[in-house]
Amino acid sequence: MTNQQKLLGVQRFMALIPHCKALNMQAEAVTDEGVLLSLEASSPFVGNAQRQLIHGGVLSVLMDTACGSAAIMQLPEPEVCPTIDLRLDHYRPATQGRKIYCRAWVTRLARQIVFTEGLIWQDEAEPLVKGTGTFMRLGGERTPKGFARQLFGEQGDENARE
Repeated sequence: MTNQQKLLGVQRFMALIPHCKALNMQAEAVTDEGVLLSLEASSPFVGNAQRQLIHGGVLSVLMDTACGSAAIMQLPEPEVCPTIDLRLDHYRPATQGRKIYCRAWVTRLARQIVFTEGLIWQDEAEPLVKGTGTFMRLGGERTPKGFARQLFGEQGDENARE
């Protein structure tokens, strides 16, 4: 499967998640190394009106989605992978009016767990947040039938669990 097909899969995955739609989260790229997501730091997401700072919960959702997407894209076949643990270290706040990016990648793919890391920034030279996430692999028997097809369309047919 090409990285372009994987990018379309991440876009479809995010379209299934209501909070990704509410945040207008965008899939920017999928590479062999991981995924890149973004969102606009707009006024509905401000948690500190005086300083125009974005609420930390928005950053948590962005990191969780990026790490989860990276996890799914690294599996031999798509399967549902719920979050077990997500840890964020906040270095500095995100500010309104500038796009926020998150790059995430898999550090270890085990039989039942996927380990990920990610970085959030507005200026790539100054990371805002570093995160780690662990995700449980549910396997083919507990992944809904047609999950691969929902993400990858016809390309996922050979991997669809039906």
